[in-house]
Amino acid sequence: MSTYSNLSIELIGTGEQDGTWGATTNKNLQYALQNPIANSKDIAVTGANQTLAWSATDNTEQDARYLRLKLTGSSGGSSDLLVPELSEGKNYYVYNASDTDVTVKTSAAGIEVPAGKSMALYQTGVHSGTNYEVVEAVNYSASYTIASGVINGTTIGATTPSTGAFTTLSATSTFGGAGVDAKFASPPAIGSSAAGTGAFTTLSASSTFSGVGVDAKFASPPAIGSSVAGTGAFTTLSASSTVSGTGAFTTLSATSTVSGAGVTARFATPGPIGDTSPSTGAFTSLSTTLNLQVDGQGFSPTLTLTDAATITWDTNSGQVSKVTLAGNRTMAAPTNLQDGGFYSIQVIQDGTGSRTLAWNAIFKWNAATAPTLSTAAAAVDFFNFRSDGTNLYEQGQTLGVS
Repeated sequence: MSTYSNLSIELIGTGEQDGTWGATTNKNLQYALQNPIANSKDIAVTGANQTLAWSATDNTEQDARYLRLKLTGSSGGSSDLLVPELSEGKNYYVYNASDTDVTVKTSAAGIEVPAGKSMALYQTGVHSGTNYEVVEAVNYSASYTIASGVINGTTIGATTPSTGAFTTLSATSTFGGAGVDAKFASPPAIGSSAAGTGAFTTLSASSTFSGVGVDAKFASPPAIGSSVAGTGAFTTLSASSTVSGTGAFTTLSATSTVSGAGVTARFATPGPIGDTSPSTGAFTSLSTTLNLQVDGQGFSPTLTLTDAATITWDTNSGQVSKVTLAGNRTMAAPTNLQDGGFYSIQVIQDGTGSRTLAWNAIFKWNAATAPTLSTAAAAVDFFNFRSDGTNLYEQGQTLGVS
């Protein structure tokens, strides 16, 4: 009579199954051997513990026989997955694709495979008391010690700080030391545009300094405390001062403004040097009734509207627009319409087609009848309007353009 191995491979007795042994052998190869060597099985995880059924005298399909188990499902929390206790052991590769922390075990100890993680596990052929255990394969042998080596340029076990210069500092790093802490009580971060806080602690009355707000105002700034006037007429400037007098400016910052011929003729009130606010006052030499001539093309680039349950259109962003419908939608009232303005929208069906579009009441149609969109996948319809600043009046429509 037949007997069965650790993996339930049927071992045919001598002289048995005459004429039928081929079917038994094929089952052994297809299920009892191939599944533990190479194949994968999806196991749906539920909120409750579950057991992989096992028969020691069945060489056909059994979930517990597979080499790789992929855990699926979204029950959350944690649960146990019990595998059979085989006297000669069994390897498992477990990929936990569910959102549940699953402990793979026998009736004895096991290993937790966190959600989203993979582990190589081994069901031992060694008793723990009266049961077999599931252990993590990488920890089944004795522990290993890494005695030496280098990680990212640092020797393992080294206690001496690495030497050499810093090669990269981020824009928000801070640093101290000679030349920094001695000058500011609280030095700012590297790259900070804010002034350092605290008083100067080591500047003498004859020290000189430069920087934003100094070099931009004087060609040759004087020493701190000096009674000699710098180049130009001022020896002390406030944050809002303007500069006049003799001497040329040698440095201007990117935010400086310039007054004089060609500037004050255009602005009523030019701002001071260093002021980042726009100059105030109206243009004095441009008429509001000028005609505009365009040599070439004058156009409003097509604005792509965001597809949503309710589609919005700010006409300040573009008079010509398009939108691709991925569902049945509602067109909201466009904003910032201008009296006399012309507006156009291109409506495109997605790859499914048959999408509908409900129009806001400010859209006014010929014969007071809103159009029916083309229904074919990727169909294109065009609608053109003229506005009185409040409503949009249809000027034409072209449906099913291809």
